[in-house]
Amino acid sequence: MKYYLKLTILGGLIWGFIAIQRIVIAIIMPAIQAEMKFSYTDVGMIISITGLIWAFGTIIWAAIGDKFGRRPVIVGCTILASVFSWMTGMVHTLGSMLAVRGVLGFFEGGPWGPIVATVGEEAPEEKRGLLVSLIPGSFFLIGVFLGPILAVWLLTKFGSWRPVFYIISIPGAILAIIAAFFMHEPASVAAGIKARKEGQERVVMQHGHKVKITDVLKYKNVIISTINSIPVMAWLWVYSGFSALFLAKVHNMSMEGIGLAMGASGIGGFLGMIMMGRLSDGIGRKTAIIISGLLCCLSGIAIIAMPVGSTLSTFAILFFFWGMFGGAFFPLYVGTLPPESVPPEYAGTAVGVPTAVGEIIGAAIMPTIAGALADRFSLYAPMWIAAIAGLMVMFISTAYVETAPRKVARMAKKPTRDDHLLPPFRGKQPTAAPQP
Repeated sequence: MKYYLKLTILGGLIWGFIAIQRIVIAIIMPAIQAEMKFSYTDVGMIISITGLIWAFGTIIWAAIGDKFGRRPVIVGCTILASVFSWMTGMVHTLGSMLAVRGVLGFFEGGPWGPIVATVGEEAPEEKRGLLVSLIPGSFFLIGVFLGPILAVWLLTKFGSWRPVFYIISIPGAILAIIAAFFMHEPASVAAGIKARKEGQERVVMQHGHKVKITDVLKYKNVIISTINSIPVMAWLWVYSGFSALFLAKVHNMSMEGIGLAMGASGIGGFLGMIMMGRLSDGIGRKTAIIISGLLCCLSGIAIIAMPVGSTLSTFAILFFFWGMFGGAFFPLYVGTLPPESVPPEYAGTAVGVPTAVGEIIGAAIMPTIAGALADRFSLYAPMWIAAIAGLMVMFISTAYVETAPRKVARMAKKPTRDDHLLPPFRGKQPTAAPQP
């Protein structure tokens, strides 16, 4: 098996078990809420704090990885994330829960940018969309599909939510150790590290122009993805944070049923990422994400419209499609569109910027708002927020510049370098900055 395939599998497993560490708390929240007496607002804050601190971790660690090496960032952050996931099982107050989940977020945000950027650089151009999609796809396959089923089984077996965190934290640490021995730095990062050690100025070129790391903010697709990250992450963390409570409190579903319904959304999300990631190689990233946004919205509205007493199989099918079309956002809005627009040396940062903003607003602020609205009105409010988020993604995505190599090759008028830049920066050559 070729190195880039092994790297994709390992990166997917790491990201998948990081997903379990983050997702599981929402799945077993009915049990945690019963013991800790949390309000819906408290639940929103717990989900939000991880996203808020995750945002800073994502951008900080992505920049560090691009400059000093992505492997140590992936390994170190994954191990420390596992430690704080394990510590979640030891908390007894809202304050300690917020503190532990916040620090967890700082380290869990670290591997995302480096993993996606490295797989994207190592993968063959014609397979990039498919292989990159496997990374966020693993978030849904392992975190959202297997995570709920495993969490409910462990909760039932031990009769307490605390051992769940002790057990699900182990695989991440093991995978990090494997990565330390297996992974090597991609060519762009290795060259930068070598130049820095030799005291040479690092000059990055694109289309004959010098580019520095801060220039990623001048690229249109990076900014569009940064805006898009707000509804994308709002969909993910409001849907995953409140669906279990919605099914339990509104539809009186058992924990076993909730695990199956949420698991269905996980497998749907995985398949959606693979299908749309692969499809986008042909029809284009822009077209694929516009279609996904519309269908995500319609799937969410269908779930909201289901009468009380609807069967588990009905919800499983609807959650499958909601996960499928919502999950399809990730290999497109961060996995390919930003990194394909910038030089590969800065791909990690191009992924990290939208992720950070999405975590701050979409993943941190929106769940808190959703929780407050659930306390004020009902648990239908968070579900509407998640459904409308899909519609927002559809409209925002119309502004993207196409980057899929096969689609661009067929275009009569191919995007130029100026097309990829924001209007104020077109026709100008960025000033090179020393890269120590």
